[in-house]
Amino acid sequence: MSFNQAIFRQSVFPLALVPLFAVWGFWVTYFTRPPETYYYWEHIHGFAMFGWCGLLVVQSLLIRLNRRSIHRTLGKLGFLLAPLVVISTLFLANYKLNERQLSEEGLYIFGLQIFTVMAFAWFYVAAMLARKRSDVHARWMICTALTMLDPIFARIIGVNFYPAPLHMETIELMTFGFVDLILLVLVYRDWTSGRRRDVFLPALAIFLLAQAAMLTAWETAPWKAFAGWVAALPLT
Repeated sequence: MSFNQAIFRQSVFPLALVPLFAVWGFWVTYFTRPPETYYYWEHIHGFAMFGWCGLLVVQSLLIRLNRRSIHRTLGKLGFLLAPLVVISTLFLANYKLNERQLSEEGLYIFGLQIFTVMAFAWFYVAAMLARKRSDVHARWMICTALTMLDPIFARIIGVNFYPAPLHMETIELMTFGFVDLILLVLVYRDWTSGRRRDVFLPALAIFLLAQAAMLTAWETAPWKAFAGWVAALPLT
């Protein structure tokens, strides 16, 4: 079986790990927090993110079982969940900016939220535009899952192993490197199995640009002005 075929059938296993690690990562910061500390957009965002993870797992399982008609029908849920991921992220970013009062932590995390959701939206749109080409579509959908790894593993590391402030960037360098390494492996596998460079290579470039922006933009005056404008929007 070529890598082009195997990526459909085998992706269910690593994709199934994403929500499991998400529960671990958000156990302290979300699942076990006192009920009175929640803001309702956190629940909406959590529902959207776990819904998206679940959809990816089920869809890859359906491909593995060769249930392509069900896969296409269920995929229509993505038209609801993907916009909900983006919208809930933006509303939650607005709420957190007001909560943190444009502090260093607030500006930095706002950057993480905005550039991550931009990458997610790019990958999803690319996947939808290529939905008639299953080999391309599947790869872009895998990339949407990769956007979730930084927030998940940043919390796993920060809560359990290395409790450093996020804006010190140490944790992000580890999580960014982890995501980039996965993409490098996928780029290598695509190239060696069929000289492909149509999805994972540009996805790696997008991740690198987004990561560079996350690490540098938050300290600039234009970013602070933009964050102040977003915080002032009457969203939450």
